[in-house]
Amino acid sequence: MTTNRKRLLGVALILLLAGAGLALRSPAEGPAGATEQWLAVKPDPLVHQIGLVGKIEPDTTLTLTAPFDGNVQANLVEQGQRVEAGQVLLRMDPATLEVQLRDALSAQLKARRAVQELQDWDSGPTVSRARRSLRTAEMTAGNTQRKLTESENLFKRGIIPRNELDDLKQQAQQQQLDLASARSELQQALDQGKGEYRQIADMELTNATVKYEALRTLLAGKEVKAPFSGIVVPAPGNNTPQGGNTNAPIQAGSKVSQGQVLFGLANIERLKIVAKVSELDINQLHQGQAVEVLGDGFDGERLSGSVSVVSGLAIASDSQGSAQFPVTLSIPRLTPQQLQRVRLGMSARLTIVTYNNAQAIVIPSEAIQADRTVEYREAMDKPVERVKVTTGQSTPQGVEVFGLKPGFVKTSR
Repeated sequence: MTTNRKRLLGVALILLLAGAGLALRSPAEGPAGATEQWLAVKPDPLVHQIGLVGKIEPDTTLTLTAPFDGNVQANLVEQGQRVEAGQVLLRMDPATLEVQLRDALSAQLKARRAVQELQDWDSGPTVSRARRSLRTAEMTAGNTQRKLTESENLFKRGIIPRNELDDLKQQAQQQQLDLASARSELQQALDQGKGEYRQIADMELTNATVKYEALRTLLAGKEVKAPFSGIVVPAPGNNTPQGGNTNAPIQAGSKVSQGQVLFGLANIERLKIVAKVSELDINQLHQGQAVEVLGDGFDGERLSGSVSVVSGLAIASDSQGSAQFPVTLSIPRLTPQQLQRVRLGMSARLTIVTYNNAQAIVIPSEAIQADRTVEYREAMDKPVERVKVTTGQSTPQGVEVFGLKPGFVKTSR
């Protein structure tokens, strides 16, 4: 019994010593195992987005005006109606313009005839009469000069008295004056077919032709047609702040003036969305960023677009809150099926991707040392090395870093 007791006491003593040794070692080793941890890292997509709400608007709205003064013969559309390119929207009564066109044509024909007369002026009636008058004066003066020569011979021979010779001399002098006048009249007649006379006639023809062509162009526009597919809307600038239209609706029989606004045509071939962005987010947006568009009015349609204009001027407001900036987003041409559901004025929910990295590596912030390095190993059986990193975007999971490959990083807790 004594021997067994000694053995039992010896075993118990050994167990106590072993337990004490473990108890003494565990406080020193436990904290070391708890403060070090190796975390596996690998590339994952990292996307940052901004959500906005906007309204669908036409990319452009064209103002259609009356082509000329006159009465409206027929208004074939209503506001809100969808029209196709080339469709007749309104027809003008051309009666008054046709009268002006005929008057202009008459003036053009007269001016053309005047120019033609000047082109053939040298053989025209005015010059021909002047030439005939000159020839007559030359013949008369020549005959009188011959008679005067004969009379002088007769006077020297004493056959005719002196007074008869004097009368013949006066007659010859008068006919020389008539001859000079005929020559002057011929020159004046010739001058009327060139120089300023010709220039004036050409300008009058040009003016008459321009006026006629302008009226003919106006008459060709008696039917106001849609230049593109769109929606008939109130003309821009004609709406009051309360939403009313300052102009009465254009009806058949209404008298309009040239250039008077008829209505607007909103282009639905290209759409845009205008939204407001807080000053906290405006600097995250730039031209060309991708946009995803959803809406309750066209549920099930997922449209895509891009940021086209980021305003540099805040919206004027009396509010003391954060400034708001307008942002315009363009939507590519929609299919006919999409246009049946997407309508102007509908609200839209926008998701703008402000940052996208398909191969982002994100690590806990506590893994980054003060000198911008991390303890890294390619695999758990590989040696540890310090890697210099550059930080990027912050995420709830940590910080995006550049310069690090997939592997393991050491973190502290």
